[in-house]
Amino acid sequence: MNHRRIICIGREYGSGARLISQKLGERLGIKVYDKVLLEQVAVEYGLTEEAISKADEQPAGWLDMGFPRGLRNPYKDTYDALFYVLNDKVFDLQAKTMKKLAAAGSCIIVGRAGEEVLKNDPDMVSIFFHAHRPDRVKRIMEYEGIDAATAEKRIDKVDKSRANYHDYYSSKKWGRCATYDLAVCTSSFDTETIIEALVQFIEASA
Repeated sequence: MNHRRIICIGREYGSGARLISQKLGERLGIKVYDKVLLEQVAVEYGLTEEAISKADEQPAGWLDMGFPRGLRNPYKDTYDALFYVLNDKVFDLQAKTMKKLAAAGSCIIVGRAGEEVLKNDPDMVSIFFHAHRPDRVKRIMEYEGIDAATAEKRIDKVDKSRANYHDYYSSKKWGRCATYDLAVCTSSFDTETIIEALVQFIEASA
């Protein structure tokens, strides 16, 4: 792939997006940023990975904001930081890192409202992965070694968290087809078929 291409991926929990993203990155010869993005943010801005992980893909809530008017952000010195909490700071730092990575060349960014952060980049394409509920439950059971009931609860919790996070920072809705350039149901095709189709789509959009 000679043309610069920034691929932002949204995903339902248990859709298999992690594996597909890794394989797509290998096929295209470009780096994939998921949890590794957190490590890069921590290093670049001197924050602990633990602090970033706690705020990662979590919208700020009333408890984060404190009482009576909000928790002062520890990284700012002025009182205009009211209601500007650690979750917002992490989002801002991740956004800066995403833009820096995108400026450096082709890459795949998974989650973290990447398509919103990079919406003005002419070389960005966004993809959302979803799957049928039974397939998601089965995948989570195998991946995490948990029973079906626990997997069901995990899916609901993680999806809700991702949707709240995305919609908190974006003007568009998480998981809706209008938010992305392409939506893929991973239950309908095997991984290799999906990869082949994605490669053609990405090359055609260049």
